[in-house]
Amino acid sequence: MAAPTDFVSLGALHRDLEELFLLHQEALMGLDLPAARERLSRYREELTRHLEAEEALLLPELPRAGRIRGAAPELFTGEHQRMRELLAKCQDAVDALDASAPDYRRAVLRVFDMESTFKHLEHHHSLREETYLFPALDGVLGEEERRALLAAFLARTETTSPGA
Repeated sequence: MAAPTDFVSLGALHRDLEELFLLHQEALMGLDLPAARERLSRYREELTRHLEAEEALLLPELPRAGRIRGAAPELFTGEHQRMRELLAKCQDAVDALDASAPDYRRAVLRVFDMESTFKHLEHHHSLREETYLFPALDGVLGEEERRALLAAFLARTETTSPGA
């Protein structure tokens, strides 16, 4: 990703994270448990860094934009916590899969159902950030302040390419 000059462009990071999760699901669909586990673990690590950077760097700046209906900082942090919880449950379910179990394929289907719940929350959350948080920050921060905050955010969320 080229160095962004505004927060709205951070939506590309959300697409990169979504791609990592899809790579995990492709491995799971192919019943490649080692790859599915590794990719989910990697996704979880990168998402955690992303959420922590938002909480430490971006959300503290949001009140400068004034009250925005549907975009209170507590709403974002609450969604972050719920995403962490759901993702931990997904990780536990994937880790518990046993290819020798008689109901293995159905267990994989149950994991996909659980992951669907997570994906809906993650999508809704990303949309909320891209609709409210990122444009609000672009509107209240001056150019130098914006560039510095973007650089700090990107330094904390350094991710590798989705296919790596």
